[in-house]
Amino acid sequence: MEERDVAAVARIREGDTEAFRELVERHSRSIFRLSYRLTGNEQDAEDTVQETFIRAYRRLDHFEQWATFKTWLYRIAINCAHFGSLNPLDKCGSGDIHRRRRRGIDRCPYATSECR
Repeated sequence: MEERDVAAVARIREGDTEAFRELVERHSRSIFRLSYRLTGNEQDAEDTVQETFIRAYRRLDHFEQWATFKTWLYRIAINCAHFGSLNPLDKCGSGDIHRRRRRGIDRCPYATSECR
């Protein structure tokens, strides 16, 4: 499976958007299971999965092949679930993201009294 991921990443970097669909289909179930364990509910897990793949696509040029693609995705999903939005203008998150981080807010390096 890892070889297929490496090949798909190479194709995406060459402009093949269909290759990203393959990666989403291959990994979305495991990312959902991880996200559900971290967030505790289905809606937040679905949001986390979507955000994970958006971030992965946008940052694919930062993927280094010394790690597996799945490991890299897991790290992105964990960050999304725990810290929510990392947009500098929205460091505390809001709405579902804030609710998702309720239990782990003290670990967020950007947490302020407004977030708690």
